[in-house]
Amino acid sequence: MTLTIKEVLKISIEAEKNAMDRYIDMAKEVEDPETRLLLEQIAREEAGHMKKLKERLKAVSLLD
Repeated sequence: MTLTIKEVLKISIEAEKNAMDRYIDMAKEVEDPETRLLLEQIAREEAGHMKKLKERLKAVSLLD
C-alpha cells in the first residue's frame, strides 16, 4: 500500500492531536505544578506541530 502525501499529512495531524490530548489529560491529573506546566508546554508544542502540518496539507491541496 502506497500512501499519498495528503494521507501522510492527515495521519500525522491525527497523531499530533492525539498526543496533544494525551498531554492535556495528564496535566489535569498530576498534582505537581512543575510537571503540570511541563505537560501543558508539551501540549502547546504538539498544537504547533499540528498547525504546521495543517498548513502543509492546505498547500498540497492547492496544488490539485
